[in-house]
Amino acid sequence: MINLDRSVDRLADVTAEFSRIGIPFERVAGIDAARGVPFIAPPLTGAEVCCFLSHRLCWQSIADGPDRYGAIFEDDVVFSHDAGPMLSDVSWIPRDADVVKLETFFVRVRIGSRDVSAQNGYSVRRLAGRHMGSCGYLISKDAAQKLLKGTNRLKAAVDFALFNPTEMTTARNTTYQLMPALCTQAHFVSENGGPQTLIQSRSPPARNKRVIERIRAESTRIFGHFRNRSFFATEKVDVVPLRFPLAMNVASPRNELALHAQQV
Repeated sequence: MINLDRSVDRLADVTAEFSRIGIPFERVAGIDAARGVPFIAPPLTGAEVCCFLSHRLCWQSIADGPDRYGAIFEDDVVFSHDAGPMLSDVSWIPRDADVVKLETFFVRVRIGSRDVSAQNGYSVRRLAGRHMGSCGYLISKDAAQKLLKGTNRLKAAVDFALFNPTEMTTARNTTYQLMPALCTQAHFVSENGGPQTLIQSRSPPARNKRVIERIRAESTRIFGHFRNRSFFATEKVDVVPLRFPLAMNVASPRNELALHAQQV
């Protein structure tokens, strides 16, 4: 779990959140842009660079560790009430999975039509389209090694590198989406919106791409679809739902979208 040294209150909140679902965690001290950005990597902001480097610290730990999979979370994560059993057992993870996105960003997403059952009423589907956010995901040891090699130069925010099929780092991975999602960012479900995490990645500002960049992005997307055999067997869903946390105030106007999506 990534947390900045100065975010003491956030650490207390996320510690309580992990305690609620009965799962221990290892804290990774995030790289803080307020203390200086190690290098510039346009078009990324300093905060995006530091966020990416913080995730790379986690990838390195997983790549060097003994376990086949590791779960990475940011410190504003909010879990569904039954997240504990899913995180304590890896038997449901597809054998070919490089990355499993556990989070929902409450946006339209293109996913594979084939539904693979997991435990406790969950399922996994191939993630065929862009689904931003890096608040919660599983990553294999092999994928962590690949991502470390593929991101020596930072070209996009970390959630783009992981979950945007026009990025080669995404196209080279076999990525799944957990349905319904296991977690989301706190600001989506808190009554007042809540502060966003200080290490959170943000989408790079919109800019006009040159023709060659658009061609390269589309070629990468097509390559990823063929590699993962997901070119045709996909569908769009209005939103990836989330099973509500027990303490969540579902009557809050902030939660209208989540409430509309949550029918599981």
